[in-house]
Amino acid sequence: MFAYPWGVSEDDLTGDFFGLMRHLPDEAVLIPFLDLIQRQYPDRDIRPQHFEQAEVLLWPDYEIPKEWRTQFNRPDIPAERRRSKHYIVPDAVLIVGHYTFIVEAEKSHSIEAEQLFQQYMIGQRMFVTPTQGRRKVYTVLINTDQMRPSACRITATDESTGIAVSAGDSVPRYIEKRARMLGEACDVDEVSRRFLWVSWHHIGKLAEEVIEVYGHRQDRVSMIISRFLSGFKEMTDREGYSPVRVYRADDPDEVVVEDYDLVPATGLFPAWEDCLPDVDPGDIPLLRVREKSLQWDPDAFEGSRMNPTDIPAAKLMPDMTDDLARRSIRPDAIRILSEQRG
Repeated sequence: MFAYPWGVSEDDLTGDFFGLMRHLPDEAVLIPFLDLIQRQYPDRDIRPQHFEQAEVLLWPDYEIPKEWRTQFNRPDIPAERRRSKHYIVPDAVLIVGHYTFIVEAEKSHSIEAEQLFQQYMIGQRMFVTPTQGRRKVYTVLINTDQMRPSACRITATDESTGIAVSAGDSVPRYIEKRARMLGEACDVDEVSRRFLWVSWHHIGKLAEEVIEVYGHRQDRVSMIISRFLSGFKEMTDREGYSPVRVYRADDPDEVVVEDYDLVPATGLFPAWEDCLPDVDPGDIPLLRVREKSLQWDPDAFEGSRMNPTDIPAAKLMPDMTDDLARRSIRPDAIRILSEQRG
């Protein structure tokens, strides 16, 4: 547990984290995890206020209804290569009071939109029934990205219905379109409210916060919780899932780029003269600049000696902030260059 000589796999991360959630007291991992999701989506009712018991299932399998089995394939797969699917296996399912969370965990930046669709549909069929009462079902994606996924990255047209999905469709829009391909009614706004995302970076931060709470307590249970979470935190740190930059899932200031052709292009390397901002190349015989090329002038060295220390040092790269300013681009307007704290 927490130590894998051949590398940490997706199942290792999933099994260790949700295994701790399953066996440790609810207030150690489960409740902090629900609180984490609630903080990411403050406008949604996610965290149950009171519940008598919780159930954490790892890799449970659910039978797919017969009428869906041939339809549970990515729509961009040719018909002759599609197979009938009988079961679906989420990575984890959390049943907390009247709330159900179906978890898809990825150890990558990828988005398996078709899996999220299938899990959403099974969740609605299995848990939203008259016998289940007013149950709230959420689909949760965990991956290594640091921002909420914005597109499904699948392009296809269903021949029987004519419904088309495009790579730029959001995950909720993809789920809504795929549901219509199956003949099922689906409201995209409701799907969007039921689709949640957190990163393994968020979970690394969560482990750090829980360790701070229990690390100073001396009772046996707290020491056990702290020891297990410390081992998990060491593993996430080794994998690079430390809380360096963590964004809210529904950040109101997030800029969505609709047309990437409108983003101004910057050169990968600046012009040579930008590397010598404080030096006049004409003062250095070796660096006579003609049409941005270097020329050797042997006459400049006849009868003279040059002390190497007299040659001013050139910077390998200029200040990129100045380079952006000359192009009228504000660094703080570029999300990835903004310094985030907290």
